[in-house]
Amino acid sequence: MIHQNFRFWINSRRLISLVVGAFFLTTAIPAYAEYKPRDRKAASGYTRGSGSRGCSGDGIPLTLLAPKTFIGKTASKRPMLAWYMSNSQNVRFRLFEFTSDKDIKEIGELKEIPTIVGINKLKLPTDYPELAVGKTYLWQIAIDCGIGTILQRAEFTVINPNLSHEKNKLTTIPDVNDYAENEQWYEALEQALKTANNGKLGRTGAKLVQELAQSEMPPLEGTNPKIIKQRIEYLQQISRDNL
Repeated sequence: MIHQNFRFWINSRRLISLVVGAFFLTTAIPAYAEYKPRDRKAASGYTRGSGSRGCSGDGIPLTLLAPKTFIGKTASKRPMLAWYMSNSQNVRFRLFEFTSDKDIKEIGELKEIPTIVGINKLKLPTDYPELAVGKTYLWQIAIDCGIGTILQRAEFTVINPNLSHEKNKLTTIPDVNDYAENEQWYEALEQALKTANNGKLGRTGAKLVQELAQSEMPPLEGTNPKIIKQRIEYLQQISRDNL
């Protein structure tokens, strides 16, 4: 009887261990973001005209990790901007504010920034003025090559986050999914990169970039379908190669 009770106790412990282990294994799996913007207001001609070109001999050219065919969104007054480089040459950063649908003015001064191979990040510097809710901005990265200067641009609008999102912030720290579901691309990517190695996207960041690629299609009127298709291919490759 004692022997049977002992065996029952051992088997019970094993069962409990398996159940607890399965629970922690399940809860440890990260929830991946779903960036599926519903509001895809077309970007201006300033951005749509900047194709994906790189310096001669490069692999993937300079690629901004942000919406280009449409205007992205952020609720941050100092968003984090990110881009991909195949080499580590210096780049020049400039920021513009739209004063009308067709006119822009430069904000702050041009900055020359050293880069690394892979994913590069820039939090809007404190010597730039805080961005204003309701305004639309254009950020630009430029590099010099033997063939001339190459520019890449993206646009975003500063928004007020919706009320449900703000309510969540009172009780929990917003995660990547919170930002992605609220169409706040810049915050979603910034949050994802916090857990990634330097110069890499990490698993969640890679998934976000894949979804960014999907959101760039179908081609919008006034854009070159070949340029968009090429950009989508580059984004997909970056997401695969920079885990």
